[in-house]
Amino acid sequence: MRNKDGRRDLSLIRASGSTARVLNLALAYERYGETEDYKAKPMFRNQRLNRALILKHVLRGHERDLFSRPHSTVTKVILPYAAKELELGGISFMVGELKFERLLRDAAGNYESEEDFQADAELLRVLATLPSFDPFLMRERMRTIGVQPARCYFDIAEADLTRMRSFVSREIGQLVSLAFATGGRDAGDLSKRLAEKLMTDETAQSLDPLRQTLRLSGDEYIEGVFAWKGFLYYKWLMDEIRPKLADFKPRFAGLRIIGADGEERRSLAETRRDILGKMQLAVDRVDETLLEYGAAFASLAEGQPAAFRSFLLKAPSLFIPMGEAVGVVRHIDSFWRFRFPSEAAPLMEADEAIEILHDFETTIAGVDFVKQTAGAQKLAS
Repeated sequence: MRNKDGRRDLSLIRASGSTARVLNLALAYERYGETEDYKAKPMFRNQRLNRALILKHVLRGHERDLFSRPHSTVTKVILPYAAKELELGGISFMVGELKFERLLRDAAGNYESEEDFQADAELLRVLATLPSFDPFLMRERMRTIGVQPARCYFDIAEADLTRMRSFVSREIGQLVSLAFATGGRDAGDLSKRLAEKLMTDETAQSLDPLRQTLRLSGDEYIEGVFAWKGFLYYKWLMDEIRPKLADFKPRFAGLRIIGADGEERRSLAETRRDILGKMQLAVDRVDETLLEYGAAFASLAEGQPAAFRSFLLKAPSLFIPMGEAVGVVRHIDSFWRFRFPSEAAPLMEADEAIEILHDFETTIAGVDFVKQTAGAQKLAS
């Protein structure tokens, strides 16, 4: 991204911070680079890579030859020339392309050891398998390979926080009377302030009554609140996803295909039905998990915190299947909106439709919630 367009793109990424599609390590460095936690627990072992921009990138036609088995979306790494001056541009490569390791070595510079290089390459490959940079999914997936970076890397995106505030305020409003013995307008104002603290500073002293209500202390409390934020995040996301899916489904089912014979048309129609069915299955399983959260939260609101406390402590184990399911559904929907931005009926050449639909089908079939349900159905039949 060395031309003018590339520089403008980097500046826009810098302004937006991290999102589900962009992991902005340059911004994390700018905000937290001098903190002890950041210095002690970097995400990557290479300093330059630890200030990169990593994004989910829709593969262009001219880029397909760079991969032995190309996908519709890949993970792109941009190493800025200056982490605090993104307008200067940077060097980029894509995870999984044919010369990936050589490009990583050339772009990131010298590594102190081969072990450090392989650890960073493995982490990039793990990030490439994720459907999004959802902070809760990302953190738990990293844990499975023994990587536990500083907490600052897993902040919820500022744009998401802005849209979440009123949702979270309503969600925790019913707890205010339990934990803080207040009511009326004061309760509403307090709910807003608590929502802000809960989402941005879980260690704030103003949350002490909540800490006492949950009967958690030390690391358990910090982890418990992080887990609570995760469920609030997924519950909010599902509220945003449902209306989008209602719009997506008929447009996806109504895809017109050019240059296909009758058998291909029938096969592609069946593939689309299968994809939609599995997407709904993934959404249903996420909703079922959110109902578990709802039941535990209701116990807390009724003055019985033990069930909610237990739920929070086991909750991180649910972030991988939930985050994966939500991420894949959002990915398919967002790719479709990117590919067909207008209201006109979507139209594809047969070769492109076969490739993209196969990619969608493989991706959604690989979601844990979908595989688990398919396996249970097979056993029952």
